[in-house]
Amino acid sequence: MPKPPNTALRLAVPLFILSIGLGIAFLALKGTQTPPIPAATPNSSQPAGPGVTPTPPASPAAATAPSPSPAAANGAQTGGPPPAGAQSQQASEFAPGAKLHARVQPAGTTPVELGDLTPKGPFEAKVTFSTAGAGIRQIALANHFDSIEEKPDQHTIVQQEHVTDKAVTPMAALALEVTLPGDQPQFVNLYADSAGDLWRPLETPGAFEAVIVDDHDTPVLRLERLYTLASKEPTLELSQKIFNLSGTPISVRLYQTGPVDLDMGSAGYGGDKRRVRFGYLLSPAFDPSQSNVVSSDFVDYRSSVLKQPKDELWPNDISTKNSYALSWLGMTNRYFGAACYPLIDPKAANPDLKFNWVQHVTRVTLATTGPDPILSMRLESTPFALAPSGRPNDSANLSMGIFAGPLNRGDINNDAMLSKLGLGGLVVYSLGGPCGFCTFQPVTRLLLGTLHVLHDYLTRDWSLAIILLVACVRTCLHPVTRWSQIRMARFGKQMQAMGPKQKIIQEKYKDDPVRMQQEVRKLWSEEGISPTGALGCLPGLLQSPIWYACYAVLFFAVELRHQPAFFGVFQSVFPHNSLVWHFLGDLAEPDRFLYFGHAIVHLPLLGEITSINILPLVLGVVFFMQQKYLAPPQSASTMTPEQEFQMKLTKGMMVIGFPLMMYNAPSGLALYFVTNSTLGILESRYIRSHMDKHGLLDLDKIRAERNARRAGKAQRVGPGVKPGQEEGFFARLQRLAEEKQREAARQQARKK
Repeated sequence: MPKPPNTALRLAVPLFILSIGLGIAFLALKGTQTPPIPAATPNSSQPAGPGVTPTPPASPAAATAPSPSPAAANGAQTGGPPPAGAQSQQASEFAPGAKLHARVQPAGTTPVELGDLTPKGPFEAKVTFSTAGAGIRQIALANHFDSIEEKPDQHTIVQQEHVTDKAVTPMAALALEVTLPGDQPQFVNLYADSAGDLWRPLETPGAFEAVIVDDHDTPVLRLERLYTLASKEPTLELSQKIFNLSGTPISVRLYQTGPVDLDMGSAGYGGDKRRVRFGYLLSPAFDPSQSNVVSSDFVDYRSSVLKQPKDELWPNDISTKNSYALSWLGMTNRYFGAACYPLIDPKAANPDLKFNWVQHVTRVTLATTGPDPILSMRLESTPFALAPSGRPNDSANLSMGIFAGPLNRGDINNDAMLSKLGLGGLVVYSLGGPCGFCTFQPVTRLLLGTLHVLHDYLTRDWSLAIILLVACVRTCLHPVTRWSQIRMARFGKQMQAMGPKQKIIQEKYKDDPVRMQQEVRKLWSEEGISPTGALGCLPGLLQSPIWYACYAVLFFAVELRHQPAFFGVFQSVFPHNSLVWHFLGDLAEPDRFLYFGHAIVHLPLLGEITSINILPLVLGVVFFMQQKYLAPPQSASTMTPEQEFQMKLTKGMMVIGFPLMMYNAPSGLALYFVTNSTLGILESRYIRSHMDKHGLLDLDKIRAERNARRAGKAQRVGPGVKPGQEEGFFARLQRLAEEKQREAARQQARKK
């Protein structure tokens, strides 16, 4: 007999199956929703890269992965349709927790170069590329050479790849920090792999592609780089984009190399003048328009950057405190520079001048066989949230511009984009050191502009332009120089006449310094001598910034590099293979009267001696003659033995020591010193004859003038000042100082 049907079981089984189906449907529906992007926290897994591998900074900005605004300027925004190749690909899927890596390409493909090295040709540079990080192997300039011989293999190299046991490649992509949904950030190496190349050169010159895949070789991300070299300008555009090929949102952050050390150049006179530079915008509180790029706060010498305790160069303490916003970054040597900057539309009404996608700039050093490492700058981008493939904002644009050329402010400002970004701030005419603070850049620009006018419209020769520039400056400063020398000569004459009396007082009261000081002051008053007469040196000090600026301009002006003196007459007369052919052939190098072509000896403080130079010897002779005419008259009776020794030591340093230090100085600078000192001698002789003609050193006349001023009468106080005429600035300054001194003497007398 059959069993009765189990009604409860018949109901339970369908309900159980139905609940399983509903659960599966619910899970499937939930899986189609977009999960939140996790925090991009630091990860211990890092790629193998050049030099020092990137490490994400532990900062609040790096702890989140905000989606940049689509309206962000300067190529930092995401969005826009990907190239046709990306649109044609179907969004890929990958398992959670997938380990990503760059797809290895077969090695051996040589990237197509850009530009050429034809002098005065269509391009200013030739750019060769490296498959390591799709970076730049070398940037050589077409119209600049390492020597005046201009050999085809001696083109000046502004940026180049350096390889030791490790390597550093300018502008190379190093790594990509990728954060998948639900996973910790992982670093994907983009630089190099022993199995092959990570970047595939495309048919288009300067174009590269890299694909990031998971363990199953499923494409997840694609990176594209395209270099474009401008015509007739030493600038490139690097179009750099990252595309999401998956159906999942991904957060990415790029690490790449920026500028790399430039060549130090001549290791002799002036030392290492390489610098690390930043251009920035002031805070909106000081610059509401955000349209003025400043660079004056960061003129850091390379040596000081290497000694900094922190690797992070930007943001730094100063930029953070003052709320500066980065606009460009660069490295320079004496004549050339390399910089990275955002791409803007200079014709726009108010373009965004911020380098938006660069969040951090750090220092990276590469050890070499010598004591000096290779310094490079590493750029770390802000995190970008990429939407799934095919949706808006599924790509990131990290494009930028690259400058690599001579530090010629005029040429830089002729480029509308570079001028708008204030990249002319790369050019700084200052030797630094104790005189750096008083080398005012507006003065240097005025002097350089004058030098250009003299060369372009008058002499057509830079050496003659230097001579005329010095003559112009001396002519403009002549009234101040004349006032100074007259006051110093009068003071010296008075001191010389008073010397015997002062020496008697010193002997009489040698055991009572206080009484001796009182008697000396009384004697000075009786003789009509004021210590303020020594203020005659003040105008000379006020002239110093002008001469410092002139000195710095002639040292750093790239216009003088490889330019011959006196129309290249010595190169025209002597055969090319003679020792004398190089004489005054380059105003940026020593005069090289006899050039050996190699170092014959290395001397401390002077560096390598490669030639016999005669301009420093001429300078020593001129300084000796200058001492005879410019040194104020001194009496042995008014000087102590220590003062006599110091005076002799000073003369010896000027006649011997200074020309010796100038032995390896650029011939343009030596010519400047010779001209300036020669004109100084002639000017001094003229002033002395003028003093003799007008009796300005007559002691009786000096006392009469002083008594007249004390009586409040209008009297002649110097040449060209007539009775009743308003006294000049320096005369008024001296009179006020004398009044202060008399007031101090009266107060001291009251205390007694």
